[in-house]
Amino acid sequence: MKKNIIYSTLFLIIISSLSKVLSFIVRIYLARKLPQVALSDYSIVMPTLVFLISLAQMGIPPALSKILAESKNQLNGILTAFILSFMNNILIITIFICLIPVLSNHLFHDLAFSRILRSMIYMIPMVTLSGLLKAILQGNQHHYIASSSQIFEEVFRIFYLIIRFSYPVDSMMEYASIAMFSIFIGEIGSTIYMLIFIFLKKNIFKRRQHDIKANMFLELLSLSLPMSASRLIGSFTYFLEPIIFLSYFNHVQMENIYGIFNGYVLPIITISSFVGMTLSGVLLPTFVYQKTHYHIKKAVHTFISMSLICLSISFICSLITFLNPNQILNLFYHTEQGSHILRIFSIPFIFYSLQPIFSSILHALNLSKKAMFDTIIGCILRLCILLLTPFIHEYSLYFAIIISMLTTTLLHAFHIYKSLKSNFS
Repeated sequence: MKKNIIYSTLFLIIISSLSKVLSFIVRIYLARKLPQVALSDYSIVMPTLVFLISLAQMGIPPALSKILAESKNQLNGILTAFILSFMNNILIITIFICLIPVLSNHLFHDLAFSRILRSMIYMIPMVTLSGLLKAILQGNQHHYIASSSQIFEEVFRIFYLIIRFSYPVDSMMEYASIAMFSIFIGEIGSTIYMLIFIFLKKNIFKRRQHDIKANMFLELLSLSLPMSASRLIGSFTYFLEPIIFLSYFNHVQMENIYGIFNGYVLPIITISSFVGMTLSGVLLPTFVYQKTHYHIKKAVHTFISMSLICLSISFICSLITFLNPNQILNLFYHTEQGSHILRIFSIPFIFYSLQPIFSSILHALNLSKKAMFDTIIGCILRLCILLLTPFIHEYSLYFAIIISMLTTTLLHAFHIYKSLKSNFS
């Protein structure tokens, strides 16, 4: 049994590694293809997209995954999740369309940003559908298919960018809009792949009898709202980050720093996080399933094993980055801009890959409120430090991200240790 867990985990890591490599290729291609101004514009609006996706999904995919892992009536839960998601998406899209001129003019101080923001509208329902399909697959223990769908996502995105950039581009905003729209194309690819598998797998709803629940809406919301709270708070802070940071001093200079950080540095320091993201999607339904069937020691062992795997891979990646920042930036982007920033972030971000794992385990232990408050504390610290920008300039951004991340991770670890010690000792 232990060998099966190890082999399954290694296979998932291989699949995730391939998808992460493809994702990194997309980032490198964009960093080389987009002019510096377009790359900065793209980086500035990305937090808005992340916040929109958090609002649109509303924590429903991980909640659905948890319900499917422990429920006999899968069809009821799936239909409820789709109905809730559809209603929520209609509301979010309507409000966002109305706010596009306000966001462009008052927050980004340029009406030309409305072109990039309009390209996000298509992504809201597509990302929501993709998240629900992944939840169905993970809830039914088809982790390989859910993970490999990311490969199709990146392949579709790469082909679209290559084809589109082979034609002339008129403006900086069009460059950024093309980069943004490529995310939508990628989601189409992964969605088609998952739909084909679900339709071919006719027995995926084999446990749908004898457990009809009239209050499935309430059950789903009771899980999704606490689960979404942490992500919403984090994404909202991420949304405010460029607005606060770019409001001081030379806007062009700060925009350039923000573009270098998000375009060059961030993809490298988070490269190992794919392991944590992949395993967290597996861990939540697996841990719940094992706990529900009273395999307590097995559940704890799975959590510890996945955490150690994440930490080991992250340590190796961070050490290489710390020792060779100039060489790595030259290799990927043909530039050494941001090498000192890369070195600053390398060591602290060893622990970043543990956050998805810790967050999943907190939800599995019914400690979603603890996860939410940990995130709130981290986000408050992040925003408070950003307010120091007039005094420490760009270092406010660096310190805000590092201190916020470490605080949230350590608080998660404390609550997990306390819960496992009291309940499973």
